Amino acid sequence: RRSRRALARAAREVDTYDPFSGLHLPYAPRVAPLSLRGCLRRFTSPETLLEEEAWRCGGCQTMGRATKRIAVWRAPPILVVALKRFARSTRKVDRYVDFPLEGLDLAPHVAHAGGDSGREDLVYDLCGVVNHFGAAGYGHYTAFARDLFSMGGPGPWLRCDDSSVVEVPAEDVRSSAAYVLFYARRDAVAAESASAPY
Repeated sequence: RRSRRALARAAREVDTYDPFSGLHLPYAPRVAPLSLRGCLRRFTSPETLLEEEAWRCGGCQTMGRATKRIAVWRAPPILVVALKRFARSTRKVDRYVDFPLEGLDLAPHVAHAGGDSGREDLVYDLCGVVNHFGAAGYGHYTAFARDLFSMGGPGPWLRCDDSSVVEVPAEDVRSSAAYVLFYARRDAVAAESASAPY
């Protein structure tokens, strides 16, 4: 991901790059209804840093308040999104967050996309969900999974709960227990499917 800081007085921008394996998305507790798209929008919106977070300009060496914006630099083939369900490690947040099963467009959040929505290399389809039931410190995990590489198109959704695996309708996949979401980039799925030996 790319983090851009702009020092107001110096009118200077600095990019820093941090590798990431997934996005850990916080969400505003008083916003309703909550959606993954809204969480992504808030995560990548410019933010003015507080006075105590003053930043030193590399050009003029002055300290000042800066604006910070986070953007994805390179869209990964598999996007892992963790919803921050645990506040201060003692309280679990069980709010429902709506997320798309198909067509998550990452273009508005990618630094070099230029707002080109609908690009196949930036559109994702859900292929897995990890659910957490319980509270902070204890609970039970289940998962939903879908084979996007099946012959003839995506396979059915499966619910995995300990040793039980059963087929479920797509509408069962969304719930307030969703904790980690796995999205596959469409062009990566197409490339993998085209190279499959079957």
